[in-house]
Amino acid sequence: MSTPTKLPSSAHAERPVRPRFFGLMKASTAFLSAALLVQGITAGQLLSNGGSRQLHHATGPIVTVAMVLQIIAALLAWRAGHGSARYPAVSALLFVLISVQFVVGGSGNTAVHVPLGVALFGASAILMAQVWSARPTHTD
Repeated sequence: MSTPTKLPSSAHAERPVRPRFFGLMKASTAFLSAALLVQGITAGQLLSNGGSRQLHHATGPIVTVAMVLQIIAALLAWRAGHGSARYPAVSALLFVLISVQFVVGGSGNTAVHVPLGVALFGASAILMAQVWSARPTHTD
């Protein structure tokens, strides 16, 4: 004896729903990557001609704001149940590494500061690519 199967009525048919806060997650990853790119550009100018020190220092707080927004967006997307738990974890790791970057940069240790900056930009670009290529949908 088989069990009867219920077919969904057209009123209750499953439909994809755009997850809450995922747009914020996309925007925050793009903002963070852009902020780190600007830091890299100003660092290159600083190393090549000695200028742009003030611009490099002035754009540092923008990276901090972008990172805080990234963590908030990752937590909101995850807590809403539609984002990967990986996003807040990676965002927290980036926050720690950016904090180290500020300390190392303030000490003048360019041998660590420059490669870490390149790695941070690369990591943020990878995170952005993963978030922007993800297809997070759920059904009501």
